[in-house]
Amino acid sequence: MTIEIFSKYVSYAGLLFAWICIFCLIISFVYFGIHKKKYETLLEKYKSTGAPLPGAYSFHSMMGFWGAFPMVYFFRCLTVGKKPRGCFGGRVYTGDLFMKIPAEQKKWLNTYYNINIINTVSIILFFVAGGIKYILDIFP
Repeated sequence: MTIEIFSKYVSYAGLLFAWICIFCLIISFVYFGIHKKKYETLLEKYKSTGAPLPGAYSFHSMMGFWGAFPMVYFFRCLTVGKKPRGCFGGRVYTGDLFMKIPAEQKKWLNTYYNINIINTVSIILFFVAGGIKYILDIFP
């Protein structure tokens, strides 16, 4: 009896995480649309430095909304002066141009990044809840 109740709560938790994921995706899409010009400005600033975009970031820079999350991570790293992960020995701009970006510009980067982190965590928790529910159904 208690496993059945636990299974029901796991199902509810999975549904909650799915709705959070959908909500965050919609908010992320709208938020990116509002700040698309700022995103394109940052991309142009980076390209004007002459440093090539390393590896996967070059691909993500051409994907618009769907590649914006990794690119925002990339720009956030540059605004604090650290090398982004996933560069694998590639040359990255190391000047202070991105550290001088106004706080208003950094604020939207951080907000967009945090929305997508919440989305990523909710996806992971959705699959964890689904896995637990599957195990509970297989082994009663």
